[in-house]
Amino acid sequence: MNLDKCYQLLGIYRGASLDELKAAYRSLARKFHPDLNPGDLDASHRFIAINEAYQVLLGKIQAHSVRTAPRNPTVAATNTRTTRRDAPPAAKTHPATKNEDELKWQLYYELQSLLKQQQFLKAIVLIEGLAHHNPVDAQICQWQGIIYSQYGHQLVQHREFDKARIYLKKALKVDPHNRQLWQEVDRAFNRITQLS
Repeated sequence: MNLDKCYQLLGIYRGASLDELKAAYRSLARKFHPDLNPGDLDASHRFIAINEAYQVLLGKIQAHSVRTAPRNPTVAATNTRTTRRDAPPAAKTHPATKNEDELKWQLYYELQSLLKQQQFLKAIVLIEGLAHHNPVDAQICQWQGIIYSQYGHQLVQHREFDKARIYLKKALKVDPHNRQLWQEVDRAFNRITQLS
């Protein structure tokens, strides 16, 4: 995601301070949070995009503040302590991490395209590969749960109930703390009960 798009998504201007970035992010994250917009896929996608934009701009603003920090060792040490608290882990020391993060977000856009075209099986192959490569990434787990859930809903519509149950259970297994996902899966199971 390019910087202009990040600024546009968060509704802030270039040169915004770290506090302005955080305030904009908190406001939008509350507005589009999946728990507050159950069943709204557009809000869910917007929430993910806002998180991505925030991470990109957070890294950029913090890198800028480190580069422009005063040379006085006492002041510099204080600035480093406050900056590191919010910094993405090991972004500076491991160049491969940055490349992996870029690849992750490229795959995210590919997943979005596949979901819009309802090509769930291709999306599942892609997300499972991504999850296998990075099994502890919370965002990837969330994406995986959403994809499994959406495919489960499609299977319910096609009356493939046994297969739907499998994918709905997989959705809860990969993202067990997502309340919106639990509600979506519960609705799907209720629909299965009604139709069978």
